[in-house]
Amino acid sequence: MARTPAAATTGSPTEGPVGASGRRAERERGQALVMFALVLVVIMGAASLVLDVGVLRNANQTLWNALDAGVLAGATQLPADAAAAETLALKYANTNYKGLNATAGNVSFRCVIGIVGGVPATTRDVPLVCNPGIIPAPVWKCNTAVCATACQPSIGNTCNTIVLSGATTIGYGFGRVVGVATGTTQTVTTSACKGPCGEPPNNPVDVVLIVDRTGSMSGVDTVNARTAADSIRLLYNPAYQWLGLGFLGPSSSTVACSATPAGSIGTAIAPGDVVRWNPVGLSGTGAPVNENFTLSTSKAAKAIACFTNSSTGTDLADPITMAAYLLQTTGRSGVRKGIILETDGQPNASTSTPVNANYCNQANQAATAAKNSGIEIYTIGFGLDGANNVACPDLSGSFKSKKATDLLASMATGPSSDNGCPGSSNKDGDHYYCLPKTAGASTNLSDVFKAVASQLQGATRLIQLP
Repeated sequence: MARTPAAATTGSPTEGPVGASGRRAERERGQALVMFALVLVVIMGAASLVLDVGVLRNANQTLWNALDAGVLAGATQLPADAAAAETLALKYANTNYKGLNATAGNVSFRCVIGIVGGVPATTRDVPLVCNPGIIPAPVWKCNTAVCATACQPSIGNTCNTIVLSGATTIGYGFGRVVGVATGTTQTVTTSACKGPCGEPPNNPVDVVLIVDRTGSMSGVDTVNARTAADSIRLLYNPAYQWLGLGFLGPSSSTVACSATPAGSIGTAIAPGDVVRWNPVGLSGTGAPVNENFTLSTSKAAKAIACFTNSSTGTDLADPITMAAYLLQTTGRSGVRKGIILETDGQPNASTSTPVNANYCNQANQAATAAKNSGIEIYTIGFGLDGANNVACPDLSGSFKSKKATDLLASMATGPSSDNGCPGSSNKDGDHYYCLPKTAGASTNLSDVFKAVASQLQGATRLIQLP
């Protein structure tokens, strides 16, 4: 007799348990999906925290770099042209960080000076380094190195520091999943200063200072020139700056004072005649004249203290040529080089022939050759105001009938221009300075000498404000 298959039997003992297990598995799968979704949200949130915060941090650093580039570019125009400084700072910042959109509202200026005896060095650095004016009265904030106060170019203040601030918003990637679409960087503020910025000069430069001691600089003018030359000697640091001295006209090397005038202009043939035109070679730590020129016993100090007036004419061409030779052959490789020339008149002599040569043109050619070799030239016209600003003696050429101030502006590293004496010639940021022979000329000439020396060694740098 045939048997009925067990699977077809109603109420099989295996039917209940098999169905319960399937439903339980389905419930567990559903719970797992919910847990996975929750965990995925957590993972996405963590990814947002890690990745988007990293993006924000990177954006903050990029912003900082862009603002640093902006202030360093802008500071190159200070203290002469604050408007150009602002324009350049915004241009560089916006170029280096797309979408920053920094405007004039992000820019401000400061006057940064040094500290003497724990107080702001106003008498030393104002108005030499910068000038915040007296209305409103400056409020100085100081740290252990420098002091700073607000500076407003719009009311005529002279500022040496530019400040730029900004923040920016970026879009998040993973953060959008958890409802955070954007993030904002912190507000970044950075600043850059041009010049010594209140601190001792510490940029290496090789400099030859040429001082006029011709007959028109006799008496009190010689005293003023000596004081001014000493101000550079005491300002510079022999560990960083090397300083040489030249005079108008040449010096005798056979007497106790190396800066005693020679009997005549003589010759200017390198290298034999270099010592006549530069009686004190480059001095400083490790320099050819290896000594601390700030000491009163140094050759530079003695030469400045003992130089007297020369009976020669005013030769501007040969001292420039010989100073350039000294810098090129004994100066340091890769170090900024400069010549500072002070004179109170147009040239009327030289070692070139014929005697009635175009002296101004010769001087300009000598300066051009020095500049083409990479040497910066600063010129200081002393007492070339009004009727004292006489014409060049040139009989032909580009300087015929031109004034002495035109020549000095042309000799200086350019573009430099004669904007009156004093006028704005000491405030336009170029390499030509002018100062009348008036009461207080000793102090004023020293200020100009120090301003030139500071400008020569003072590149722009980032600075931490108090």
